[in-house]
Amino acid sequence: MEEITVSQLLQWQESAMQLVIIDARADHFFNGWPAGEGIKQGHIKNAVSFQPHWLELAGSPADQYQLLMEKGINRNKTLVIYDQNDGDASTLYQGLKRLGYTEVYRLTGGIQAWGDAGNETATLPKYHKLVYPHWLKQQQEIEQEQALVILEVGYDEQSKYGSGHIPGAIYLDTREIEWNQGTPSWNFIPDNRLAKVLAQYGIDRNTLVVVYADELAMGAYRAAVALLYAGVNDVRVLNGGKRAWKDQGYNLETTVNSPVPKAHTTLQVPESDDLVINIPEVKALMNDPDSILASVMTPEEFNGEKSGYFRYSKAGHIPGSVLLENGDSAYDMLNYQDIDGTMRSWTEIEKMWQEKGITADKEVSFYCGTGWRASEAFFAAYLMGWKQISVFDDGWIGWSMDPANPVAPKG
Repeated sequence: MEEITVSQLLQWQESAMQLVIIDARADHFFNGWPAGEGIKQGHIKNAVSFQPHWLELAGSPADQYQLLMEKGINRNKTLVIYDQNDGDASTLYQGLKRLGYTEVYRLTGGIQAWGDAGNETATLPKYHKLVYPHWLKQQQEIEQEQALVILEVGYDEQSKYGSGHIPGAIYLDTREIEWNQGTPSWNFIPDNRLAKVLAQYGIDRNTLVVVYADELAMGAYRAAVALLYAGVNDVRVLNGGKRAWKDQGYNLETTVNSPVPKAHTTLQVPESDDLVINIPEVKALMNDPDSILASVMTPEEFNGEKSGYFRYSKAGHIPGSVLLENGDSAYDMLNYQDIDGTMRSWTEIEKMWQEKGITADKEVSFYCGTGWRASEAFFAAYLMGWKQISVFDDGWIGWSMDPANPVAPKG
């Protein structure tokens, strides 16, 4: 296995060579979670996150190569892989060699050597809000000063919860926090009701709440937005959900856990809260050159070719919106997730948005049809520390139901 030193890597970075640096560690370390004493948090700037087991998940060599290409890991570039001396870089090195990559090197000493030499790293500003299974298991095993509530979130998925869930988790059906007000738009329930419902789940302002989903991650992100909006101070999402927990070999339980309601709630949506907005606020944003409406939908929906929903037929977008493609359908977020179901690296999402002119200095409101896909995109921006962000709760369905509202393309 060919290796290079930190000083050699620095020289290569300053040269004009086609270079890709690959972080082979788990994504929580890439994001900024502490990796051990003396190891600088985060990752080498401009590094690509790619874990060795993703090749196995991809399947055939052709699919493996396609996945690597999607990450910008091309055969005509020089590749430098690092880890924290735990073997992941070596495993990925061998996998790349089998696929015909030639210019592949391992960084001697890994991320620790990089930091020990005084070099900077990049971290996700709110990395601690996107948690990983081992952290959650530790929280369950230690005595907490802060009350902990774990929510498995789903839409009519009580049976999946009953067949096996993370120990101690309570099931939250999204129909408890959304309502069908005679339309298919499924907005969040009114503010005063939201606070009362969450209190019934034992949640107040100072509760540590960790949410996760069985399969459809966007449900967990939808609940996370509701919790933040209701004033919960510490809301976290388990990256990869139940699948990530099982992949670590941790057990599930089938006991149906009941919440312990709060007698009095400390939750209250501030009158000035603009985390979740509706049609009047969106109309104001449309006239603001420093604001962006980001449509988290498929091109077919956005272009008016077909609706993504069974119960609603209108397709299109709010005039002036920017399309942020979510994936293949209204029921996935493939463009925002890696092959193992975890969130795509924040650096890739940020780059994808920058190419669309969506940056942290703008006021950005995310919307989709009902708010689920928008919530997942919103949470990515929240993790990045963006300040001027919101979810347009009425979404395309609420907007387009009123014939007085302009739509594109015109029907």
